[in-house]
Amino acid sequence: MNLDDARRSLQEHGLRMTASRAAVLRLLGTSERPLTHQDVVDSLVGEPWNRSTLYRNLMDLADSGIAHRTVIGGLARFELAGRANSCIEHPHFVCTACGEVSHLEKASVRVDGSGLPDCVTGGEFEVQLRGRCDACHGAAIATA
Repeated sequence: MNLDDARRSLQEHGLRMTASRAAVLRLLGTSERPLTHQDVVDSLVGEPWNRSTLYRNLMDLADSGIAHRTVIGGLARFELAGRANSCIEHPHFVCTACGEVSHLEKASVRVDGSGLPDCVTGGEFEVQLRGRCDACHGAAIATA
């Protein structure tokens, strides 16, 4: 995403163009995976913006609909909206021992509307499975 694309996207969503906001948007646009706030801070370490500014920019992008905010494994992760194979499109597995997050892209979840709240059947929701990953499960067996 170039600077003109960033400017256009921000204007279309009613956000003011700032250098820090454009940098965060461009970073999300070039990332292969959803980024945590810390990922953004680490990636923009040589820039003059502080952690708070970068966090506010991430939240502004999510609140405007330019980006999606998904909490996986206790950490908010941000990605551009409309990205193919977005984190909101598949469940995740979170290891309770090491915190590793695995994308379960081939898994599907069927939601039967009977008895479920409207917010589940009519809106976005996240599915996370929790347990020990293969590496941690194997290490636990080996030490037993």
